[in-house]
Amino acid sequence: MIVVGTRGSALALAQTQLVADALGVEVELRTISTAGDRSDRPIAQLGDGAFVRAIEDALRSGEIDLAVHSLKDLPTDERPGLTIAAILERADPRDVLITRSRGGLATLPQGAVVGTSSPRRAAFISALRPDVEVRDIRGNVDTRMRKVSEGDYDAALLALAGLARLGIEVAPSEVLPLEDCPPAPGQGALAIQCRADDRSTIALAAALDDTDARAAVTAERALLREMGASCETPLGAWGRVEGGEVVLDAALVTGSGIARTRQRGSDPVDVGRRAAAALWSASPVERVSGTVILTRERADEPLRTALRARGLDVLELPSVHTEPLRDERPLAQALRSLGPSDLLVLTSAAGAAAVRSAAGAEQVRAPVAAVGPTTAASARAAGLDVVFVGGGGGHALAAEVPLPRGTVLLARSDRALRDLPEVLRERGARVREVVAYITVVGLDGYRAAAAVEAVGRTGTCAIITSPSALEGLLDAVTVARLGAIPLVALGPATAAAIRSCLQVEPVVAESTQTGDLVRAVARALAVRPAVPA
Repeated sequence: MIVVGTRGSALALAQTQLVADALGVEVELRTISTAGDRSDRPIAQLGDGAFVRAIEDALRSGEIDLAVHSLKDLPTDERPGLTIAAILERADPRDVLITRSRGGLATLPQGAVVGTSSPRRAAFISALRPDVEVRDIRGNVDTRMRKVSEGDYDAALLALAGLARLGIEVAPSEVLPLEDCPPAPGQGALAIQCRADDRSTIALAAALDDTDARAAVTAERALLREMGASCETPLGAWGRVEGGEVVLDAALVTGSGIARTRQRGSDPVDVGRRAAAALWSASPVERVSGTVILTRERADEPLRTALRARGLDVLELPSVHTEPLRDERPLAQALRSLGPSDLLVLTSAAGAAAVRSAAGAEQVRAPVAAVGPTTAASARAAGLDVVFVGGGGGHALAAEVPLPRGTVLLARSDRALRDLPEVLRERGARVREVVAYITVVGLDGYRAAAAVEAVGRTGTCAIITSPSALEGLLDAVTVARLGAIPLVALGPATAAAIRSCLQVEPVVAESTQTGDLVRAVARALAVRPAVPA
């Protein structure tokens, strides 16, 4: 018996029954009321995750074994301890305009009142028909359609996939073209979510996974994550697989029009990130003057593009860099010792690459826990089985990752922080550590001189990516000078190092994603202390 959790609406139950029938096992459906279901506030004000958090809580506690979600409702950061085990074959992602005459957009009168709870739909329909009045509308599908038929609204915008799953017929004239109203990332897709350590349920659900649908929505969600977007962002995206490549069309409604891009490639995450970079570049945004120092080894193109789009100069001064091991045999031996009951923990993309190199042709048999979506994407690209993604750094991962029956192997830098293994051991884990790559700290002569010159200018800000990056920058720049410019810290450990070394308070970015980093830089540059002589 598998207990499946779902919301109680007619649409949610219909979607969950589709999954239950496909699983081929005895199923008990359990309805769960979410914050979004109980609130009468506009959906855009509820925040991401309002329709899934209660169900995820039930899943984490063991009350249910499996959850079925509309993928567009799931935040892009995976909840600690949970994993998306399957994306089902995707339904038509387009939107539908339901009018009283059921004739679609062509029959919509001048000045019509259109109901939608989606800022995206509101923005795109307003771009199509600037004359209409858009009002918020709540209720299930039947309620919204009734409000149209009774004259409370002239029309309502709904998802075609939801209407089809409820057996409601739609005329071709009612369906909006993808270029006119691109769907929300993940729209039309159903996600099966399981506990990350429930291997049997994951295996059962994985049989329903559609690889093309997963690739398409992975690109869409990578775009959403990189944009730092939420349910309030008027962002549409449509991904699909064509000729073995992922193709992603994306559009963002701005104050002066619609920015659009099409990207394609073999790596869905990279496609999404490039689409984000293109939209950042094409979108008119508030401009900020100044220079931003990037201290990580490989700065991301979306971040560079987003910063430059805001009028900021970007100075790349990697104060740390990684080097491969001269002898991979200890790492290879540690990897060979792992089995399905163990757990491999990776904290960086460099670690994922090192593991792939050391493993060679051999398969790493242990599941993987990764710090952050970038590390997780690199690990999956290396053929590793990622079952857990922690979004709050190594300390948060150590506190939340489900512990295996066997050993936890940490494959990290030779300069890695101690908080991760300490927290794991405090929780009772058997921890083994192995060096996966070498971290070299410091700037060469040319970059050191550039750092000194940059921190002496008004309007310079630095993004400090790690305690090691801080140490490397301080090899070239004095404590007094570095502490006098605005600083952005990636994560609490880096923030603590800045406070300890410089006696200043940095702006801590909410995540490593482009949107959060750009917002952190803007906050940091809002206060510009004087640089000492």
